[in-house]
Amino acid sequence: MNYRRIELNGSNNDKKTDMLLMQIARWHNLTPKLWIPDYKASAADIDETIQRIKNTKREDLFIAVAEDDQGQAQGFIWACKQEKPKESVMILSLYTAEGCRRHGAATNLKALLEEWCRLEGIKTIQTTVHYNNSNMMALNQKLGYIPGMVNMTKTLL
Repeated sequence: MNYRRIELNGSNNDKKTDMLLMQIARWHNLTPKLWIPDYKASAADIDETIQRIKNTKREDLFIAVAEDDQGQAQGFIWACKQEKPKESVMILSLYTAEGCRRHGAATNLKALLEEWCRLEGIKTIQTTVHYNNSNMMALNQKLGYIPGMVNMTKTLL
């Protein structure tokens, strides 16, 4: 597996980068399907995610991809610097394709993020994990993340 950071050049991205952003947006928007079986992401949701990525200040954005030997994306990490608290980054999305799970892809993507954070003077990385995603919670704890607040919701009918 090969890992690399994606540098966006504003609206002048090449076709390959645009296709990669489309894949990242699809994966990001389909992640809830892991715990909501009938969840469906719309084309508008995917387009909105692409625009959100493109509209993020270049110096605040971190996107890295895991690619197989044929250059096909098998996973990604997307994070942004936060205004508050200062010197912190929020992981907005991390995904690895099923066939790549439990082979170090997520660990390596997080390691790339940590390297960038150190260079940028970032002191804290934050992330959220769905309570059903025990594998990611275990990985985060193994990597030194400390569990925090649990957000609970009740839908009234």
